Amino acid sequence: MGISSPTINFPVDETIKRIEYVKANAMGIIHEAKKIQREVSTIRSDTDADEKERIDAADGKLGDILIRFLQKSFPKDGIVCEDKPPIDGGEFKWVLDPVDGSMNFVRGLPLYAISFGLEHRDTPVGGVVIVPPQESVYSAVMGEGAFKNGEPIVTSRVSELNRAIFSPNLPTKRAHMIQEIMADLSGFLTYARSFRRTGSFVLDVCFIAEGVMDAIWEKTVKHWDVSAISVILSEAGGKLTDLNGVHYYTGLPELVASNGVLHSEILNLLKTVRSTVSRN
Repeated sequence: MGISSPTINFPVDETIKRIEYVKANAMGIIHEAKKIQREVSTIRSDTDADEKERIDAADGKLGDILIRFLQKSFPKDGIVCEDKPPIDGGEFKWVLDPVDGSMNFVRGLPLYAISFGLEHRDTPVGGVVIVPPQESVYSAVMGEGAFKNGEPIVTSRVSELNRAIFSPNLPTKRAHMIQEIMADLSGFLTYARSFRRTGSFVLDVCFIAEGVMDAIWEKTVKHWDVSAISVILSEAGGKLTDLNGVHYYTGLPELVASNGVLHSEILNLLKTVRSTVSRN
């Protein structure tokens, strides 16, 4: 497997130390996540508000555990965590998503992930994604390759849309964009082989990184959704950009993640089908 060369200067040894610390404690994190999921998934919500409250409570509880865990060994690092006040720090910053796939989490479905992005001077340089139900750990440091449970991973080499497995864009709040979504789906239904969707953007991108899926396009992604997997995917040979091919950075409203080989063709297809919506 080819290892990419870093495009920025950053303290590699300090980055590796932090990533290895998370990996070494992954089983403890998995245990805590499974325990919280058992607690919240035994309750059935009668309303959307009830379910949202349980999602927020689960995110918050696991987020507190992760923050304490990081501060114990790296008290000078900054931390950004979904639904938590940011913690200022030095040149290193952790970007956390305690539960990506939170609806799955509270329903008891085994499809969610915990994301640890590590940034140096606001640039992603490392990442760990823990998938508790499968006890899987994905990791990468810029320039050092990507791994799953310690074994190297690479993206697929599928180069034709008719052989590709995609994860479609289905944002929760989609009524106002339904024409665009239907145009996207019709285009890929015409040319792609098949669809798969876990309900966790982070998990789907990890599947692309290890070569079992080929691409995903997604709206309304947040900083904590993308920080870790941006490094994991690129180190595995994939690409993560907006619809104009601009590489990931904080704040992009829509992203395409792919095995790299298919990327240009996917962008062209999305532009083509959306142009039909704007003309109608």
